Amino acid sequence: MIRFTVGLLLLFAFPVLGEAESGSELFDHRCGLCHREGGPGTFMLERRLGEGFAILEERGALSEAYIRQVVRWGVGSMPRFSRGEISDPELALISDYLTQPVDQD
Repeated sequence: MIRFTVGLLLLFAFPVLGEAESGSELFDHRCGLCHREGGPGTFMLERRLGEGFAILEERGALSEAYIRQVVRWGVGSMPRFSRGEISDPELALISDYLTQPVDQD
């Protein structure tokens, strides 16, 4: 029963490749649980780096190489993600999304 439940959770947590096509949607599906406002990743980044660095989508100073490094190898309390969990094409779209210039309204 536990294995079935975990399988269902993973099915909904990690949608099938092609379901989400944009970097924004992939970020939301793959990273948003921790890295949207109020998530544990946001909380940890705020504690370590300050409020202005907590929301990844608002940082603007992230490089694609750094994002790939952190996702593939983990850092601090963030676990690493394999290519089976986040494919290279998905990671490229997420990196492109996070490295876009931030709108300074």
